[in-house]
Amino acid sequence: MNIKAIGNKITEWGESLVRRLGGRVLAILFASMILALVSVMFTDAWLVELEQQNAQIDQVQRNITVLQQLRTSLNLAESAQRGYLLTQRQELVTTFNQEIEASRRHIRKIEGLFNGQTVVMRGKQEQNWLIALNSTLEAKNAEMKLAISLVQSGKAEEAMQVIKLDQGVIEMARFMQYSQILLDQQHEAQSQLVKKREQTIVITRIALIGTALILLLLVIMVIRQLVQEMNSRDHLRQQLARDCAAYEERIRSNSYMMKTLALDYQSDVERARQKLARDLHDELGSILTATKMDISWTIRRVKDQDPEIVEKLDKTMRYLNQGIQFKRQVVQNLHPSIITTIGFWPALKSLIEDMAERNDWKLDLILPNEQIELPETLGLIAYRVVQESLNNASKYAYATKVSVHMVDALDYLKLEIEDNGVGADLDKAAASTHGLSGIRNRIMAIGGRVDITSAPNQGFHLVAIIPTKL
Repeated sequence: MNIKAIGNKITEWGESLVRRLGGRVLAILFASMILALVSVMFTDAWLVELEQQNAQIDQVQRNITVLQQLRTSLNLAESAQRGYLLTQRQELVTTFNQEIEASRRHIRKIEGLFNGQTVVMRGKQEQNWLIALNSTLEAKNAEMKLAISLVQSGKAEEAMQVIKLDQGVIEMARFMQYSQILLDQQHEAQSQLVKKREQTIVITRIALIGTALILLLLVIMVIRQLVQEMNSRDHLRQQLARDCAAYEERIRSNSYMMKTLALDYQSDVERARQKLARDLHDELGSILTATKMDISWTIRRVKDQDPEIVEKLDKTMRYLNQGIQFKRQVVQNLHPSIITTIGFWPALKSLIEDMAERNDWKLDLILPNEQIELPETLGLIAYRVVQESLNNASKYAYATKVSVHMVDALDYLKLEIEDNGVGADLDKAAASTHGLSGIRNRIMAIGGRVDITSAPNQGFHLVAIIPTKL
């Protein structure tokens, strides 16, 4: 997968996310991410600064501790020196030397702390005081060693004179002054660092709490926006459901109306056919019957006088009988009066059996119980479908076997008609097969369904589903 395809995938994913969540929600989430990143960066910087401030405070505290240890060591050295001058005990000299060495170690430790890179000093003020303190320490150390050396060489009086000089007191006072100045400076630095650390902690806490509050506010805004969008979508879904229900109800109403109109139309057609059939039967039948009676009377009158006229009249009588038979067939096709006379199911059975007998078909017939009642128009539709299908089989199929199965179930009447005739190519015959078109139109107009399958030399098969209730 190349970079362009990956870019297209990311673009599609982004557009899908925008459609699902909305631009406003994504903007709020993006702002929350940016704020969280900025907060992490500043918090990390403040944590680093707090670590540095803690290191500075620890170093200042070590300076204070070492300065106090230095003062203690020097006081102990001076006490050991004076004790040795009074008692000449040799262990006091050892103590003196140890404390002097400890004082020097403390000085070096202080120098190392002041000169270290972990703490940024305010200037060279501390180093200058440290140099003065070191000088005072060495001067005091020299004065005390001189007194001890004089005592050890047996010159106790000279040693006491050295002690009584003000130089040692002055150096000791300077040492204490310088060390106190350094202590004060370190205490002040410690106080400032602690105060600065507290300020940093307060700022960090305020920033974290503020960031948390802002993030909480953004989350609340996102949740609120999502809830609003969910409510809006739920409202739209409910509105859509109501609209769909209304449309379905309207469709059902329109469908019911269309089916009713179709039934009414077919009822009107059947009534018009019935009227036409009755008129043909009554009027034309009367005329043809009267004409036949007149011709019969004429034949009887001229039978012995003119044989040629009688022969013509006999031929006319045969034509007239054919016309009366054709009239009867037309009347029967227009409106099968047999349905009204003997009922739908017997009439349908009679139609099928008569057609099978006339065409010498092997018949497979299944009909529902005759107790089932059908509305008159639906019965006529079913009758017409069977009649038209059998007429096609009689005229065009050259079939030897025909099956007619009709089943009534679940408010539907299933009609299946099949023959083993020559069949037809329905695609080519669609434009000319008005009978099949009429079957489809009749059934589909009332909400039914028709499936017709046929092919050359494969017979004819029709399945019709006719609703018995609208």
